[in-house]
Amino acid sequence: MSLRILYSVRLFSGLDHPVQVGRWEPTGVPTIFKVMEALDQGPHALHFVLSAPDGTSPWTKAEDVTLTLDGLRTPVDVLAGQAAIPRLFGRLRRVLRDLRQAWAVVRIARREKPDVIYLDHANVWAAGVLGRMMPGKVLFRVMGVYPVMRRALDAPSLKLRALRWCYRAPFGLVVCSQDGSGVEGWLDRALRPEVPRVRVINGVDPLPESTGAIHPALEALPQGKTVVLSVGKLEKAKGADCFIDAFLKAWSQDPTQLHALVVGTGSLDQALQQRVAEAGASEAVTFIPRLPFAQVAEARRRSDIYVSLNRLGNLSNANLEAMLLGQCMVFPQAQPESGIDVATDALIPTDAVARIPHAGDIDALAAVLLALHRDPAERQRMGGAIRQAAEGFLGSWDRRIGWELSLIERLGRGELRGAAPNAISAPHEQVADGIAP
Repeated sequence: MSLRILYSVRLFSGLDHPVQVGRWEPTGVPTIFKVMEALDQGPHALHFVLSAPDGTSPWTKAEDVTLTLDGLRTPVDVLAGQAAIPRLFGRLRRVLRDLRQAWAVVRIARREKPDVIYLDHANVWAAGVLGRMMPGKVLFRVMGVYPVMRRALDAPSLKLRALRWCYRAPFGLVVCSQDGSGVEGWLDRALRPEVPRVRVINGVDPLPESTGAIHPALEALPQGKTVVLSVGKLEKAKGADCFIDAFLKAWSQDPTQLHALVVGTGSLDQALQQRVAEAGASEAVTFIPRLPFAQVAEARRRSDIYVSLNRLGNLSNANLEAMLLGQCMVFPQAQPESGIDVATDALIPTDAVARIPHAGDIDALAAVLLALHRDPAERQRMGGAIRQAAEGFLGSWDRRIGWELSLIERLGRGELRGAAPNAISAPHEQVADGIAP
């Protein structure tokens, strides 16, 4: 049975390059692009929509465009961001951008009358409207829970009350990534009690061997030193500044045997490099802004300790890859008051990862780095323990995406109507929800 599917999500940073060059070569967000690819290869009538954000996105066109990308059969509509809103509206431009994009998606849905409307949180305003206009047809995709989403449940401001109203729409299904961000409590409080919902850990595939030339900066990493790796955006929310401060503190205790590898870019890029230079540690820290996926795998293999200071949860794609590879890992303890990393602790034995009290505890991180640096046997033991744990709850991306595709099709065929809120199973469901079977 062929379905009509409207798939509308944010223009994520990993999709910027494909829409700019006209070739389907996504560099991130496998949760999104792998579903798009699976749908594109299937029998359904599709309409893809990407909504441009602002700030970090290089997409600045002032008009909506329809693109045909090499490698993708289905054309893609790209909705303009704030560039479509006159500057005279000042700080209202962002709100007007959101409303403009939402109205565009609503118009498409009204015109095409799809069997399934797949919307992510960037389309929350459209989800709130279409969830009520076309009850039971909207699949609302939540990729973790952010602070504003928690505040919306209680805050009195008009915007957050409107968000709360959107979350209470009669969705056909809510699929939420189990990324350790405390999704359990949020789903129970945000959604209508009768709305079917399921939490699932992202997929992960064995890291590929590098093909072709190795990045020169990786080739130049020092031999015989302990290499400490950080992968992610260079932003305060990701703890990039705390990582550098903690590494420099540890390095000052053993400047000849410690080296840091920082893969990522962001607003703190120049400031962090300057901080390293002022400490006289430029030769001890390697910065690489971007690496292809296979080269990131090579960076992991050439590192001894991997640090994640993600304040919002530590079951991210990057961390799952590190777990499956068996890297010696350091990340913050759970935050029971918010639910952050409670699910992570349920999955990972206490002795498989070095945990520090919180992401900003520079002294604790420096001490852990020095301890692990001086104990290679402990690093090896921890790596084996985390790999063994990961093999018990991680599945391949093919299985993970196949499962989500089947949910989309079941929703379109009406098979999920009347389903109990927690009746839908997930791959490795005994741990995908962060609970015991």
